[in-house]
Amino acid sequence: DIADRIKPESVDVIITDPPYSKEYLSLYETLAKLADRVLKPGGSLLVMTGQYYLPEVIKLIIPHINYHWTLSYLTPGGQSPQIWPRRVNTFWKPVLWFVKGKYTGKWIGDVAKSAVNDNDKRFHKWGQSESGIAELIEKFSEPGDVILDPFLGGGTTAVVALRLGRKFIGADIDKKAINTTEVRV
Repeated sequence: DIADRIKPESVDVIITDPPYSKEYLSLYETLAKLADRVLKPGGSLLVMTGQYYLPEVIKLIIPHINYHWTLSYLTPGGQSPQIWPRRVNTFWKPVLWFVKGKYTGKWIGDVAKSAVNDNDKRFHKWGQSESGIAELIEKFSEPGDVILDPFLGGGTTAVVALRLGRKFIGADIDKKAINTTEVRV
């Protein structure tokens, strides 16, 4: 819904965390189409996802924007989701890195880390830590860059982006999430 409100090729980086369950898989293709439209050439889409539907997520995104790499987003401490059908405790999640066109930026380490027990569910049930999001923002953008999060949730990406001197665009279908973010920023 926000695609037409954002100027084409005006966003440096998209950092987002869509819902992971099967019923939301189609959102990843919608996200990829948005990224293709709004990212600047060479701009990055960083999308967190769970491991369970990882092949399906990648398959939905790659027709629209180039796969570049997968980062490991470490979530140490008491943050281990139990994936019952697979009998796995996971202490990390993939951050899929896609690029519009060709990446020509700086060298990037492929691990980002949330501080121990820093998952923050106060503002949204799927909230991410400020420490982990800050690491992603610092790795993939410079002060003054425009960051977009179309799955705003509790506003962590907005809060951290603004604190680090980036410009920010956020959207969410949940009005409560938007209100929470407005209060936080």
